[in-house]
Amino acid sequence: MPLAALIVLLPRGSGWKPLAWLVLAGFVFYRPNVPQQGRLNVTVWDAGQGLSVWMQTRNRNLLFDTGTETAAAAQILPNLNAAGVRRLDMLVLSHHDADHDGGFAALAQAGKPREILAGQPQFYPQAAFCEEKQWQWDGVHFELLRPSENETAEDNDRSCVLRAVAGGQALLVTGDLGRRGELALVEKYGAGLYSQVLVLGHHGSDSSSAGAFLNAVSPQYAVASSGFANAYRHPAAAVQNRVKAHGAALLRTDLSGALVFELGGGEDVFRGRLKTSKPYWQRKPFE
Repeated sequence: MPLAALIVLLPRGSGWKPLAWLVLAGFVFYRPNVPQQGRLNVTVWDAGQGLSVWMQTRNRNLLFDTGTETAAAAQILPNLNAAGVRRLDMLVLSHHDADHDGGFAALAQAGKPREILAGQPQFYPQAAFCEEKQWQWDGVHFELLRPSENETAEDNDRSCVLRAVAGGQALLVTGDLGRRGELALVEKYGAGLYSQVLVLGHHGSDSSSAGAFLNAVSPQYAVASSGFANAYRHPAAAVQNRVKAHGAALLRTDLSGALVFELGGGEDVFRGRLKTSKPYWQRKPFE
């Protein structure tokens, strides 16, 4: 673009000026691809042994968790900038754990979120509690779910739970919610948890993804956001077996990198993996 700007400043008669004006106009009016009205694009970032999920409607952007400080700086912020996202409409921080909120300071400064909701809001300036509520953006329905009002719950079970629905297709993300919290969700919401895409709780740990919960959600795709060759062996073999027994396809960021979904745009919501330049931990052996 700087070269085009210089050509525009040349004297009249320069044959390159019309082309330069076209190039400049392209930069001025360019808008990165965004979903159509009523559709939702979802990216589950490869945040290593962490979690971060970007949800984009026609005019709005929501980030659920930030991953670690390193993942936010090396992966999430550069890709949001490349997508033309200059400000977040909402930042949801499931709970206070470095693999979920380690990038908060960087995202708060660069993303300038209009609203911050958190499972443990006392740890973040200007954050409000992610209480149960519903709202609409560009024809897409969002709802924050609460498994219980137990104030003595462990940090993981204080996780915010978010469900998004577009065109009858849904995604559910539960942070690090454990089995007790999952079963409380089943008791409270039942079949209302149904979602084509489930981001597995606690990175695919066996402490989450109870059979009754998988029955209620009945996902087509189960996503494990976990680090390559992680010491916890996430996703756990038992969880992989339960997911398979429930007929869902298991997708793993540790093997595939960032994963992209589109809700409300067709029968199959999975759009594949995000092709980006990758930091060292994302150079997968199975591509």
